[in-house]
Amino acid sequence: MIRAIYSINGTATTVYKALKIWEDYKKKKPNLIWIDIYLENHELGQEETLLLSESFKFHEMSIEDCLFPQYPKIEEFGNYVFAAVHGIQLKPHYFQEFEDSIYELDIFVGKGFVVTVHAEELFFLETLFEKAKARPQVEMKSLENLLYNIFNKVVSSYEFTLEKIDNKMESLEDDILKGSETVNMEEILNTKKVIFAMRKIAESQQTPYIYFTRANNNLISKEHLVYFRDIYTQCARMNQSITIRSQMAVSLLEVYMSSVTLRLTEAMKFLTLIATILMPVLIISGYYGMNVKFPEYFNFRRKRIMGFCGMFNVAQHNSYAHIF
Repeated sequence: MIRAIYSINGTATTVYKALKIWEDYKKKKPNLIWIDIYLENHELGQEETLLLSESFKFHEMSIEDCLFPQYPKIEEFGNYVFAAVHGIQLKPHYFQEFEDSIYELDIFVGKGFVVTVHAEELFFLETLFEKAKARPQVEMKSLENLLYNIFNKVVSSYEFTLEKIDNKMESLEDDILKGSETVNMEEILNTKKVIFAMRKIAESQQTPYIYFTRANNNLISKEHLVYFRDIYTQCARMNQSITIRSQMAVSLLEVYMSSVTLRLTEAMKFLTLIATILMPVLIISGYYGMNVKFPEYFNFRRKRIMGFCGMFNVAQHNSYAHIF
């Protein structure tokens, strides 16, 4: 699916056909056009491929990078810059399947155009597109403004996810300190897995953003460099926050193991107390039940049997004497 928006004299125009997009771009020559391409089934249609390769003359390697997952990177070509950045769009049960919440956004940036390519439906792009339609004089006034809004939403998605992780970790800490039995190691390990997955993509995330902070950049004017330095600062702060959260997750696991050990120690104390109380009974029963010598026991049983037989014989003799 493809769509585009451009503004001329404060009036926004939206186009949904690849051929019409290129015709309007060459004929009307707007100061800025934003083309958004959603890859259904991770494939480019024929019209989209022609638009990128034949009309805009994008390099085939850049187009191929849109079809397969990439690490965060930026590549500079003759008339455009290609950047691949990653963000987080949380889905249900994201703690169990967090990797499905990570998306890749590929961006082609050149003089007068921004082309975004993504394989998932991104809600923040929908919001930006609707804002551009409603207020083109604000949202589409310059390439720097549009690009800053896109980057800002991508970086902010990490901060929102960190807030969710903080709430989860605080809840786990409270349950552990209360001695709640509902806490299990799987929840802590899932939280730790989410943090390390964020750290894996966030550490290399600064590379694309630092390009737009350079003073010799041909795409970003000097008065707008401060906005992209703000993006870079947010990204650096985000990396530091993720590192701190990873250390907190390790500490949380240690606290959980300590609480389990403490509960086990309390159980052992109780069992030791019970064993101490029953020890005299066990000693007495063991001594008189198992430690009696066999001959003495045999003689004792023999005497009782013989005594019983004697009593039987006397009783039988008396009964016969009474008859006769």
